[in-house]
Amino acid sequence: MELQTINQVFIENVRKFSQDVIIKYKRDKGGEFLDLTWADLGSAAYSFASGLIMKGMNPGDRISFLLANRLEWIVADLGTILAAGINAAIYHTNTPEQCAYIIKDSGSRYIIVEDHVQLEKILSRKHELKDLELIILIDGEPPADQNMVVSYSSLLEEGNRALETTREEINRRGAEVKLDDMATIVYTSGTTGPPKGCMLSHRNSSFVLNSIDEMHTDLFTSGLDLSIMLLPLSHFYPRISSYYINIYKNIPFVIAESIDTLVSNMVETRPSYFCCVPRVLEKLHAKVVSTAEKGPALRRLIFDWAIRTGTKRSRMLNAHKPLSLFLMLQYRIAYALVFKKVQDLLGGQIRFAVCAGAPLSADVGEFIHSMGIQVIEFYGLTETIGGTMTTMDHCRYGTVGKAMPGFDVHVASDGEILIKGNNFMGYHNKDELTAEILKDGWCYTGDIGYWDDDGFLHITDRKKDLIITSGGKNISPQNLENMLKAIPLVSNAMVYGDRRKYLTALLTLEKEETEALAKEKGIAFSNFEELTQNPEVRKNLRKSIDQMNSELAQYETIKDFAILPRDLSLEEGEITPTLKLKRKIITEKYSDVLTSMYEEGR
Repeated sequence: MELQTINQVFIENVRKFSQDVIIKYKRDKGGEFLDLTWADLGSAAYSFASGLIMKGMNPGDRISFLLANRLEWIVADLGTILAAGINAAIYHTNTPEQCAYIIKDSGSRYIIVEDHVQLEKILSRKHELKDLELIILIDGEPPADQNMVVSYSSLLEEGNRALETTREEINRRGAEVKLDDMATIVYTSGTTGPPKGCMLSHRNSSFVLNSIDEMHTDLFTSGLDLSIMLLPLSHFYPRISSYYINIYKNIPFVIAESIDTLVSNMVETRPSYFCCVPRVLEKLHAKVVSTAEKGPALRRLIFDWAIRTGTKRSRMLNAHKPLSLFLMLQYRIAYALVFKKVQDLLGGQIRFAVCAGAPLSADVGEFIHSMGIQVIEFYGLTETIGGTMTTMDHCRYGTVGKAMPGFDVHVASDGEILIKGNNFMGYHNKDELTAEILKDGWCYTGDIGYWDDDGFLHITDRKKDLIITSGGKNISPQNLENMLKAIPLVSNAMVYGDRRKYLTALLTLEKEETEALAKEKGIAFSNFEELTQNPEVRKNLRKSIDQMNSELAQYETIKDFAILPRDLSLEEGEITPTLKLKRKIITEKYSDVLTSMYEEGR
């Protein structure tokens, strides 16, 4: 693909594919999926751009987004780009204080909000948002006493009426936008402090999409493939992999209603691929294994045989070794008896899944592939918008693949991964922090890794997350946390032990699995919090962790653990919107619990 601005690609595709369906969405919860053509999308985006111009938006003006994934997110994004504006997305789960920080830091004059819940967050901080001039409300009517609030529908209507006069201005702005002009400010999820605004250009997006296209020449099939969007567009990885790639290559996509309705939405629409974070695949793995283990003995034997057969096939395919006729026959039987049931839960057409955001364990990746779903891993930061990737033909689970076309990837002497080729424009209003991460053209990722003998990159941990025990052993907590999360009862885990003599862990429990155990063991409980502290539950966990420890070096074993009464929460600031642990916050919040596991007599 030629490097083009998002404006150019969008306008060209509206013209070329006007009657093709590009989006499937629901207008009402529980309703049917509706089709939106390129012509429909173009009309809505132009009306939004026109409405913004009528409200005084100049090229380079900033608009914040405060809404979950929905059609209006995409219309507003494309409309802002057409008007030569710059968006600054906010996670819809953010607190009023966090929202105000991003609005102020980005210098947003405008904001689009989903409903009155999100509107109230902004109005409660209005006194400190001196630059904010207009709030666009999607659902509900604007409050009568708030002149700065207008409805989304009225903005579109005003924009549509004015298109005869604004269309020429929109096209002029689009023609003047250059590849190196800023397109968006993406705020990091802030695992170690306030979020940083990554300034990204049109070139950044076009470059990585071009690289993906070159690396995966036959991965996407226009007219045959359909993807489903489930990750928040506030994060840039899903914006690239679940949205812009579809816009660039004319591949229709489904906007899932929510993560809770994902399975039913997949059955309704039958997508062929999706993009996710490791936790989605970990939960699928845990659910499938747990269901099989609860079945009768014969069914468990068939399941175990099917997984062994699928794993053997996966390893042969990824090693480029021919499959014997006998193995192909075995796999067809395994698919019919076991794997088809899992595929049917996902709509029956899934060919592959793209996974990024954190390292995926080799066991989970291989397990998913054993069922006939290839997992393609993608690695990079928002600051690099790419780096390495596996492909259908070059896949090794437990790695994040090889360098993408146009990217240089280097492992420094201390193990830190450096990337060059598509670096961001810098952090908004933070020149000193930009200078810390960009040096001599290289982006210092803060990730630790190594190349194996076949040129695949392994990510072992974050540089700041490495645990050094009092005995001087360097330990990667993420590897151990992935092993703990493979235990059916465990929903989340944080390994602790820096400068300590041994490792401990904070664990949270899967509600469904824990309640099933209680039923099996006849454990009485009045609420889930009480159940998490039951001695029988701890005994069951201890057995699983002892089994895990038996496969580890002595210094890597988990000597003690504590069970938290609830899962780690986005609302409590313990995880990011992309489900990464905020270790510092968790450590501070549960310091008494962690300290108690190192007391004498434990």
